[in-house]
Amino acid sequence: MRRPRLLVSWILIAASMGVHAEDAAEAQRRLIDAQVARVATGPEATGRVFFLGFAGYGEERVFAEEIKLAAQRVGEKYGSSMRTVLLLNDRRDLTTWPLASESSLRYALNALGGVMNREEDVLFLALSSHGSKGATISVSNVGMAPQALRADALATLLAESGIRWKVVVVSACFSGAFIKPLADDHTIVITAAARNRTSFGCSDTRHLTYFGEAFFQDSLTNSTYLRGAFEAARKEIRRREKEVDVTPSNPQASFGPLMEEKLRGIEQAHSPLHRQ
Repeated sequence: MRRPRLLVSWILIAASMGVHAEDAAEAQRRLIDAQVARVATGPEATGRVFFLGFAGYGEERVFAEEIKLAAQRVGEKYGSSMRTVLLLNDRRDLTTWPLASESSLRYALNALGGVMNREEDVLFLALSSHGSKGATISVSNVGMAPQALRADALATLLAESGIRWKVVVVSACFSGAFIKPLADDHTIVITAAARNRTSFGCSDTRHLTYFGEAFFQDSLTNSTYLRGAFEAARKEIRRREKEVDVTPSNPQASFGPLMEEKLRGIEQAHSPLHRQ
């Protein structure tokens, strides 16, 4: 019974563009399939990192820009550049990238799950949007009926995909509420704020949020290990928040021990000089 509701965003955008709803939904799937096809033709190595980016709120450019930068930096660090899929809501461009919605996220996760090695490969999933205290992030765009992606719904989609090894980064206000539904031994979850705190920099005048700037732009590049990148970003965010005198966002993390151990091996392979 949920499928018609999940397709509503595509239907409304199709109507605004004068396109039949079924054609719009198929066009979205083709855009995702094209990205996954490029992934599937890559080297058949094991222990590969795949990147999936989700920019939820399209009325402000900061979220799409943050996800694009995240894809670039994760690609540089973990070698995922040729294994990247982006779902972007961006009022400036409704056609280049697949739109971000719960239905497109399900489709992309299932498609990636079909080409990933369940025992060896790692998914790095980054989501950026506005968040609310109800353990949700906003999903909207020009012509799209506003939706809310719930933390428990995301957990269900990940489970359905069959992807075992995961790093999930949620850049949104109140995103700490995503940790409990997603955390397990095979998953690292990093959030921009505690479950009862706002994060900062979510503005159409900015290129990145405070978290995106500190974590993706700066710390991820300059740290060998993901835990070190998170701690460095958390310290820098707190310094900046003190400077502007706002209530601390208090970024949170859960490092599943098996996932952290696996990721360390990948990090060492990609950063033999141990820059941290």
